[in-house]
Amino acid sequence: MEFLTQKLYGPKKETLNDDSNQGNLFNNRLFSEPEQTGDQSDEEEVIVTTVNRRKKRKGLKDKQLSSLPTVDHIHEIESCTCPTCKEGMKEISTQLIRQEVKFIPARVENHRHFQKTYACANCEKSGTRTPFAKSEIPRLPLNNTAASASLIAETMYQKFEQKVPGYRQEAYWNLLGYPIPRHTITNWHIKTSQYYFEALVAVMRQELLNQKVLHADETTFKVLNDKDRQRSYMWLFSTGKYSERAIHIYKLGPSRSGSVPRDFLKKYTGFLHSDGFSGYNNLPGMTMIACLAHIRRKFYDARPQNYSSKSVAHKGVTLCNELFALDKSLKDLSVSERYDQRLELVKPKLEAFFDWCESLTAHGKLGTAINYALNQKERMMNVLKDGRLVLSNNLAERGIKSLVMGRNYVLKLVMC
Repeated sequence: MEFLTQKLYGPKKETLNDDSNQGNLFNNRLFSEPEQTGDQSDEEEVIVTTVNRRKKRKGLKDKQLSSLPTVDHIHEIESCTCPTCKEGMKEISTQLIRQEVKFIPARVENHRHFQKTYACANCEKSGTRTPFAKSEIPRLPLNNTAASASLIAETMYQKFEQKVPGYRQEAYWNLLGYPIPRHTITNWHIKTSQYYFEALVAVMRQELLNQKVLHADETTFKVLNDKDRQRSYMWLFSTGKYSERAIHIYKLGPSRSGSVPRDFLKKYTGFLHSDGFSGYNNLPGMTMIACLAHIRRKFYDARPQNYSSKSVAHKGVTLCNELFALDKSLKDLSVSERYDQRLELVKPKLEAFFDWCESLTAHGKLGTAINYALNQKERMMNVLKDGRLVLSNNLAERGIKSLVMGRNYVLKLVMC
């Protein structure tokens, strides 16, 4: 009950607020009746908390406006005469009073392309074969449609980035004066992907496989018009945090088995960050890296409702946070320097954490957290093998999250 209540109403982050200056609205010392003890004092206890006011960031407004196109409006007086002598007054200064940001609503325009044809007048007079020449016209991305590249790109952005499904886009484009049926929008996406994006993704995949460090994650996904299975899985494969090129490739797989990453990462021999899912076991040639954030989450979920600093689960979360804070202090170092500092600073703390886990015996959710951590020990220690590795798989988790946010709209995809 406590665990489900925490999942439903509690914070989602595994962060701990240990700031003594931050007051707690639900602290019993503040809102409950004082305890009756034998040694009572006539003086009331005074609790003083310090309020840290956020400093204003100077120049933030100008920085935000500096990247926008600027249109100046000069406000003048058409006939400016002196109220005393009735003579014309001269301008002495122009002062900037305020700046405002205006929103220009989107609109749809019909751009007509005319082609001119040219003929040689001299050849025509001489009676020889008259040559003709026609001006070039830019081609549309798809045949048999009036959709420009900008229009198709906007529908794809609305659907896959802003999570606006086809039926809602249908109403939106109708309001702009150009009705587009939802099946037309879907056909644009399918054809554009087949003609242009498949070759691009193939090049991106080859570049991704050339990287030394990768991340992977997966989530359930419902595909319409797929009668063979109730649900499929969307897999994400991404380059590492310190990679020169950030690449995210989504792969729709028929199942959650290890065959999907095995086929996609064929002949890959680098490091792969993942969670503890068994589908990532036995991937040939790869060095697996565990996720400390998943280990911390198990301990966080195991905390009792009225936990204290002496709680075993709370201590597990604290130890994980200390490891994250220590590793974060090394982020600005070079790869070789980070590698050396991790061996000197992070390795002892990681070993101490797993030694602490091995000394514990528990059941229930705490026992699950301990067993999960110990099962991930070997993979977690692999993070010390290269300075480009990180302690968590949050990079792939965030990439999957953008997909999960729009999953409730049940996107219509084509199995590929």
